[in-house]
Amino acid sequence: MLSDYGVENGGAQISDKEKDITDIETPFIAQFSSDFVAVHKVEPENVSFVWKGANHVLPVAKFIEAWTGIVLLAESNEKSIEPDYKKHRQTELIDLLKKIALFAACGLIAVLAYLSTNGVLPLNIASNQLPDNITGTSLLLSVNLAGLYVSWLLLLKQMRVESQYADKICSLFKQKDCNNVLESEAAKLFGVIGWSEIGFGYFLTNVLILLFAPALITYIALINLFTLPYAFWSVWYQKSKANQWCVLCLIVQVLLWAIFIINWLWGYIQLPELSVFMTRGLILLLVVGCCYIISILAINMLVPKFNTEKTIQSLKQSINSMKADEAVFTALLKQQPFYETNDCESVIRFGNPESKLQVTVLSNPYCNPCAKMHKRIEDLLQQVNSDISVQYILSSFKEELNSTNKYLMAACMNAKTGSVMQILNDWFEKGKVLKDDYFKGMELDMENPQVEIEFQKHEAWKAKTRLRSTPTILANGYQLPEIYKIEDLRYFTNLDI
Repeated sequence: MLSDYGVENGGAQISDKEKDITDIETPFIAQFSSDFVAVHKVEPENVSFVWKGANHVLPVAKFIEAWTGIVLLAESNEKSIEPDYKKHRQTELIDLLKKIALFAACGLIAVLAYLSTNGVLPLNIASNQLPDNITGTSLLLSVNLAGLYVSWLLLLKQMRVESQYADKICSLFKQKDCNNVLESEAAKLFGVIGWSEIGFGYFLTNVLILLFAPALITYIALINLFTLPYAFWSVWYQKSKANQWCVLCLIVQVLLWAIFIINWLWGYIQLPELSVFMTRGLILLLVVGCCYIISILAINMLVPKFNTEKTIQSLKQSINSMKADEAVFTALLKQQPFYETNDCESVIRFGNPESKLQVTVLSNPYCNPCAKMHKRIEDLLQQVNSDISVQYILSSFKEELNSTNKYLMAACMNAKTGSVMQILNDWFEKGKVLKDDYFKGMELDMENPQVEIEFQKHEAWKAKTRLRSTPTILANGYQLPEIYKIEDLRYFTNLDI
């Protein structure tokens, strides 16, 4: 990524970490345990870095202990720039202008409605007074509803959503679909707003005005006149340029002319006197225009969000299908860091010890994500009928909390305290707040040398692996790839590695 942005970069292995860490120019990326951190300050006593979106500070000695010595250094220059920056900047500006236009139109209508309601401007914007001829209005409403439906089918085609009715209509001319026209360069006005979005917004506005403000019918009739040249252009483009007919598009053009004919026959196309138009009529025309702008821009902004969600869902399905393949899982697992787990037989163990799938969890008794992970592991064991083995290695934020680890180990060794799973459940649910006081009354033998032996086994394993992040999941010694969740292991209970 840095190279694509024109940022000079290079990796290095620091051999003498203690000596050279203060000489590395910050910021830099460091391999920290099995993860990466962004180091932004190295002081004689502490190292400040960003890890998983949060700021952390560690003593230099502690940081060096988990740092592998591998760093990535980067430096920008006058040629460093985002790929396709101008194109992305143009898109960003267009999106900003669309938002400004949307909010400006909404604000203007709100202001005019307020002035009209309070008698400052006698506009009667929300008047429900019907035109004299109910037949003409009903016909207009029917045609616009038909246009709204056809535009909806066009939107579905644009978003590549399966629609049986749209496919049937598009195949009337013995062609597969309308996509050759809908995906052409001319399918969007100025390459920004799709004609299907404009059509849907146009018919939607007409329907809403006819239902809730029919007194404005003459103004939507005037605006309809400006749509007629588009009908000629659309037919010409399909015949001469695209060499492909879009039946849905042709239906829209027919409906636009049908609206014009109804408006003409019933006398809705009329201009008010110049004096009236320059005062009241011009403002009402502006209000109706703002209604069209709001509908079209709102739809234009919603369509990409729907497409994004649809794309994400499709990608998730494809990835999940691939993830469930045992060969893929095995290949990815073997690319992960390997840590020997057979030398640390923890007393905190669940499931079937003889299972082919051996799961090791580095957990912290005071870690909230570890508490959630424990619940997920419990659910996983129930799903697979305990057909996997899970052992916990306990860690802690600081040395003074190590006593809790010893108490938990002693509790798991003591058969009187119940099952190991129940002990962990109770601790994560209510024990964390009480800390070591939670273990009072359990009659735990903290002088038992086996407790200290168990604790030192966990400490030695952490020192050997240099793992620090909790919770960390290992499957047969390999760190679980990031694209997999603990729940995915239910597909691989017979994993043979």
